[in-house]
Amino acid sequence: MQVLLTLTPLFIADIAALTFSILAATFSLVLLGFIGLHPGLLLNSICVMTFYVACATIYGLYPGTGMSPVLELRQCVLASMAAFAFAIVANLVLATLSITELAIFLMASVLASLIVPLARLTTRRLCSTTSWWGENAIIIGSGPQGRAIYRYYARAPQRGLRPLGVVDFAKTASSQDSLELTGIPYLGSVQRLERLRRKTQARWSIVAPGGCQTIDMNEVLSHAGNFSNVLILPSQMQLPSLWSGSRECAGAMGIHLKDHLHNHPARAIKRFVDICLSGSALTILSPFILVFVFLLKFRDPGPAFYGQTRVGKDGKHFKAWKFRTMVINADQVLEDYLENDPDMRQEWIEYQKLQNDPRVISGIGSFLRKSSLDELPQLWNVLKGDMSLVGPRPCMTSQTSLYGSVLPLYQRVRPGITGLWQVSGRNKTTYDQRVRFDSYYVTNWSPWLDIYILIHTIKTILFREGAY
Repeated sequence: MQVLLTLTPLFIADIAALTFSILAATFSLVLLGFIGLHPGLLLNSICVMTFYVACATIYGLYPGTGMSPVLELRQCVLASMAAFAFAIVANLVLATLSITELAIFLMASVLASLIVPLARLTTRRLCSTTSWWGENAIIIGSGPQGRAIYRYYARAPQRGLRPLGVVDFAKTASSQDSLELTGIPYLGSVQRLERLRRKTQARWSIVAPGGCQTIDMNEVLSHAGNFSNVLILPSQMQLPSLWSGSRECAGAMGIHLKDHLHNHPARAIKRFVDICLSGSALTILSPFILVFVFLLKFRDPGPAFYGQTRVGKDGKHFKAWKFRTMVINADQVLEDYLENDPDMRQEWIEYQKLQNDPRVISGIGSFLRKSSLDELPQLWNVLKGDMSLVGPRPCMTSQTSLYGSVLPLYQRVRPGITGLWQVSGRNKTTYDQRVRFDSYYVTNWSPWLDIYILIHTIKTILFREGAY
């Protein structure tokens, strides 16, 4: 029942998105006068949907529990493209493929690649607020790793995993109390796993040994054997997770990591897209840029653009351009402000930003910052090759020490206008968390991760999430 209730809304969302894509493509082409209505539209639609469901099932999209949103994006696009490709081949082999059908299939496949992932994302968000959606999971291991896993899935119910609590080996009363005080239910010892599984109908168990001193993996597996899904986390090491897989190595299980930064064609495509999109955006948005320049100069006389030295790929320094949204003597204003307010100084030390920044030009300056439009001039940095559309935020030379041992990872890629930090809380996160986001991006990079970030950037800008 857990599986059925979890996959049904996603299945309905997929079918609705495919139907909308086909109808939108058909009526758009009809209204433009390119084609007429095709009598076989219903049969072709059924064919596409059947192929899609088959591909989606193979790709693990049903029920898709615990799937990374980046991986889900890729699987949805591949399943959509494959479904329309199969429909084209089926028409070629079993019937006659008309120009009308081919035009509809091609346009609908592009629309479906955008609409299906968005429909699933929306469905997950809506269903995660209900009590009946998702699959129950039990965390094995009450150490730091187990507690972190519990908190992560408790904050992200849209992933489809609902953690019930943690189990471990025999615990003392004080240990139970400490767990309950942190808001994590302690469900007892690992010997109760089978009883808990039957009582809660849990299909998932997540083994998190990190920080557990007395965990016996053989005993854990013997008690967790009846769970439909057992997810074992090998350690607390921050390994790349998106594109890794298991591989046998001399009779033992190893984790196979693939570094997509060595995929030269993919990186060449990324650079090509950067050039095309930044050049097009600068051309289209140039009237708005001129308006912002006029408003800034009218509100606070001085240069409309502000360039600051940042650290880029391979440690090279470059000047990152932004609209000047701060007063001319910003550094002195900030120093005087922090000198008189110890609480604000602590906020600056922790976040490297201030929510109520006294340096910001009121009105147009505040609007540009909150809408992220102050970074439009960085499209020029992208066109030049100093930056990319997606990547870690370019850090100042004074901030490189905050990256510590992660700095070489940061310097492997071009910094970006948008990135994982911007769509994961932005100014609501500490600088240490920003460093972890940047590290995750570099070690898990792929074109699919960039597409995922770009889609979420649109949502972040529209709702001004984490911006000030």
